[in-house]
Amino acid sequence: MHSLDVIIIGGGPSGMSAALVAGRGLLKTVVVNAERPRNIVTTASHGFLSRDGVHPRELLAISKEQLKKYETVRYIAGLVARVAKAGEGFEVELKDGTQLRTKRLVVATGFTDVLSLLSLPGIEEVYGKSVYPCVFCDGFEHRGERLALFSKSGEDFYVPMVRHWSKDVALFTNGTAVDSERKRLLEGRGVLVVEEAVAKLVSIGGKLQAVELTSGDRVERDAGFISDDYSKPSTPFAEQLGVGKTQNGWGMEVLDVLPSGASTVDGLYVVGDARSGFGGLMASAAQGAACMEGIVHEIAAQRWAEGANA
Repeated sequence: MHSLDVIIIGGGPSGMSAALVAGRGLLKTVVVNAERPRNIVTTASHGFLSRDGVHPRELLAISKEQLKKYETVRYIAGLVARVAKAGEGFEVELKDGTQLRTKRLVVATGFTDVLSLLSLPGIEEVYGKSVYPCVFCDGFEHRGERLALFSKSGEDFYVPMVRHWSKDVALFTNGTAVDSERKRLLEGRGVLVVEEAVAKLVSIGGKLQAVELTSGDRVERDAGFISDDYSKPSTPFAEQLGVGKTQNGWGMEVLDVLPSGASTVDGLYVVGDARSGFGGLMASAAQGAACMEGIVHEIAAQRWAEGANA
């Protein structure tokens, strides 16, 4: 017998938004959150209506506080050690040995950044402070500045986006040659193309100062953005339960689930970055809410079919 209607693993915008809808839908719910968000390195989160500019920890604190009034929702700050199929549902075991059973499981654990994959010495000092993965999230704060775009491929659709926020853009391919025709196009639009390998990022107090090349030359920059894929799923749970992978429209490898979050495994859902690759706070929150609304509909219809008093 499954004592819970749903378990949500992950407490980012998608997971907490799903939990909020679950509470309002009277579902017996447990949220398990490691409280180690991907964006914890940044000083402020942007683009979230009514919370623009808040620190990620503040956003989590507000979310936790607002869940308290929903008596059917329990929030656990902890780690999930194991997930497994259990009859028609799932068993979730926490690191402290707690075991939970549910008919439906929502994985909202997102991605983890692996900065070493970028081969950019000094990236740890500036990441989230003056060098970012999302120009929508942080471009406004650096509009008109001398911007760097780090892209090993050089064949980058992100260039026009960064160029939208500043007319002074340098593309660093970190040792990768750019097709001559592509290079002429970029330079014709005022983009400096730097193919030489990067020796290190020079910064002071997290503020990017320059990109130093292996020749010793420096290109002064004020801030930067990264378009290369350097992340991986934070947990293997969905894959372990049988969810496959696919590529999204940006060439990122993501879990193969429907836009609703439903997977090919009955009762298993995936929302947030693990589904979309990178959606930003608002989009991730919307995914979580929409997914849980669908689950509430399913449960309400099932209970109706079983009898009005069920």
